[in-house]
Amino acid sequence: MKDVKAIARKFFATYDAHDVDGMLALCANDAQGRYVPYGRDSIVPIRGGLDAIWHAFPQAVPNFRVEVVEILAEGSTVTVQAVMSGPIPADVPGIARKAQVVFIPHAYFLRFDEHGNISRLDAYWDNTVLQSVKPSAV
Repeated sequence: MKDVKAIARKFFATYDAHDVDGMLALCANDAQGRYVPYGRDSIVPIRGGLDAIWHAFPQAVPNFRVEVVEILAEGSTVTVQAVMSGPIPADVPGIARKAQVVFIPHAYFLRFDEHGNISRLDAYWDNTVLQSVKPSAV
């Protein structure tokens, strides 16, 4: 088995670099995933599904960052705790934290196939961070 922790690190480094092609290169051709806050049953192909979000996100939040906090591996499964951050543009509808830098905790569960490619990606995050207005300093 390949070093799945190293592959996960590379995946998130390419995510931080906004390199969608690099992210896709680490995924199996038939890989599937879901972003759970978008719906519990929303398992979709990564190619032709999640990659559309990966391509659109840098357009919506051009200066977003991905910081890996911790990576745990057990066999062919990796759990990643990460923080996505960046300034939310002022013109995004439906978000309270406009024109503010936000830090959104994420948990990712990656499963790898026998070739060391990501075959499944599940992501969870706290959407309430975007909805709550940051309290003013006292």
